[in-house]
Amino acid sequence: MQLLSRLRRLFSPPAGSSALAEVAHSITVLETCAVRPLLPVCASDLPHPERNPFRNWESMPVTVHQYALRNVVLDQPLMTLLHAGVPVPETAYVQDPEAVRNLRLRPADIIHCTPFKGMTASCVDHWASNYYHWVAHTIPTLHVLSRTGRPVRLVLPEHMHSWQFETLDLFGLTSDAHLRMQQGRQYAFKALDYITFVNGSTDFAISDLSRAAYARLRDITGASTQPTRRKLYIERGSSANRHVPNEAELADALEKLGFERVHPEALSLTEQIRLFSDAGMVMGMLGAGMANIAWCQPGTLVYELVPSHHINPCFAAMATQGELKYWADVFQTGAAQENHTDDAAIPLPVEDILDRVRELISLLPDA
Repeated sequence: MQLLSRLRRLFSPPAGSSALAEVAHSITVLETCAVRPLLPVCASDLPHPERNPFRNWESMPVTVHQYALRNVVLDQPLMTLLHAGVPVPETAYVQDPEAVRNLRLRPADIIHCTPFKGMTASCVDHWASNYYHWVAHTIPTLHVLSRTGRPVRLVLPEHMHSWQFETLDLFGLTSDAHLRMQQGRQYAFKALDYITFVNGSTDFAISDLSRAAYARLRDITGASTQPTRRKLYIERGSSANRHVPNEAELADALEKLGFERVHPEALSLTEQIRLFSDAGMVMGMLGAGMANIAWCQPGTLVYELVPSHHINPCFAAMATQGELKYWADVFQTGAAQENHTDDAAIPLPVEDILDRVRELISLLPDA
């Protein structure tokens, strides 16, 4: 799926379908995200600027809303809402449009949720177990909900990682009242709040609320307030998607240049926040582990390797949001078509990458 097709599908609901604004009992504008360019890594382009697909990138203008909905049903398989039996397409985050159009109520699968004295809120998309989606979509949502002063009942996935439970605890949102969705079921609510972080609308935007959420977690966990000279390389290793055949060769060479090899999945959320807030430079390939740049301090240098079959600016946006210095280079993978899962069929150009790394290191303070 081409990236532009993804954006059209996200921001252009199918004609004739129910829209969030049409079914909301009330609507609150939480913030308006202005257009912002990338923060340049240096005063002029580095050699071979054509390798950087985002050097002229600008963020998207987006308004973040909170919708108070009445009498809606949440379909767990598609994580899409229905109202009066009709899908609400704005809640279908990167789903097949045909599947959304064909979505119907399934009476045998419906669970009628009891009313709650407070606020019930949806806070995850259908990739709830993915670290990037949790950081980019759920954490800003939890930040907003935790500041309402009202009791909150969250609609959560059935199976959760320890770092997800840790997030709830850090925000003071641990509760026995939360609903854990069972596979294949539909959940009927008399009242449900929906914040548009959940539908990925800010993936390519600069959100002050998201930045505040990440800063708040840095404060809660006692993270560093200034970057140091530490250089971190996020190693993909045995990641299920986008495997690169010679990554170990690159990681070995980076270690000789003073990089620490990091496997974020082996760390608690608090450990990840503290580690990345301490970094002066972070390097990695496009993937969920790069979401840890959310914890970096302003001015940290980020170097991303972007696979040619999945050129996605989500981390360019996150870096800009955090006032980080950012550079990206595309590496050719030999994959036949654009998608977010295929492995690379050809090895990394290790020497070219190392040349770029040395150029970037020379830009660090006290290099």
